[in-house]
Amino acid sequence: MKNRVDQLKAQGNYEEGLGLHADEIATLKNRLAHDIPPFFIAYLEAFGFNPNVFWAVFNEEDDFIEQNEMIQELGYANFLAIGDEYNENLLLANVENQQLFLLEDDHLIDLQVTFAEMLDQAVEERGNHAEVNFQQITAVYSNLQGYKPGLVDTVKTFFNQLIAEAQEQKDDVYGLILVKDPKNNGYKIAAGSFNDFKSEIEQQPLDFDKLWNPEQMKYQVYMPIAETLLEVKTEVERKAMDLLLLDVLRELKSEGYFEAQPEGFSLSIQSGEVNFFPEDSYDESLMKENGLESKIKRFWESPYDRTRVLIETL
Repeated sequence: MKNRVDQLKAQGNYEEGLGLHADEIATLKNRLAHDIPPFFIAYLEAFGFNPNVFWAVFNEEDDFIEQNEMIQELGYANFLAIGDEYNENLLLANVENQQLFLLEDDHLIDLQVTFAEMLDQAVEERGNHAEVNFQQITAVYSNLQGYKPGLVDTVKTFFNQLIAEAQEQKDDVYGLILVKDPKNNGYKIAAGSFNDFKSEIEQQPLDFDKLWNPEQMKYQVYMPIAETLLEVKTEVERKAMDLLLLDVLRELKSEGYFEAQPEGFSLSIQSGEVNFFPEDSYDESLMKENGLESKIKRFWESPYDRTRVLIETL
């Protein structure tokens, strides 16, 4: 923990006197009526319960006590509640290995990061003053606008082809994902089979990630794009192209083009490690990152929550 404090001090992002003293930690343990793991004691000694330190961690001692009493009553004896997101989606840490989970509807969702890694990520982000090249992406995106009408027609053509294939098999699709095709310098439209979805949700344990993985979706069609767009090669150009295609999906959705699809039908673009949704603004998509903060604040876009919504429609 000392290294993190030293880094924050070097950045000018550390405030002295925030940590809890030994007597305060002892009082906290008595109130909690069970042990606090060493990794969280070290955190409290350095930062205490304070707002604007690490956003995901409780900044009120009473909240910490209350939520931990609750999870103990629910039977999560091997976990410590360390934070929440607007009083929802409790953030839990495994007391043995620091692994972080979200607790949603009595379902534990592995965030695939430890408490220590979360802190390191947050410290690094606070010290990251590098200029992200948003202006370059926006410039390329602006230059590509002339291709938008053609892309609207292209998406319609190949989506209709995909829907026709599903209808031939007396099936519906439950999602549409546009993703860069690694084998060709174009894009692929993927959609899941509703018939397969109904079978998959009967399986235990249910593999949520599989249901929303474009590589494992039943219906897939390669979507070639205009010759000029085949020159999209750099990361900046790819991001700009993804944002342009997001505009296309947003326009088609606003026109009611997808209204014939089943309730719960979703649209997205897989852009690197993140997904873009038509509900997002241009700026939200442009600056989106695959960090812990996004995973918690944007829980609705997780495979688990998208599956839950779709199951409710059934």
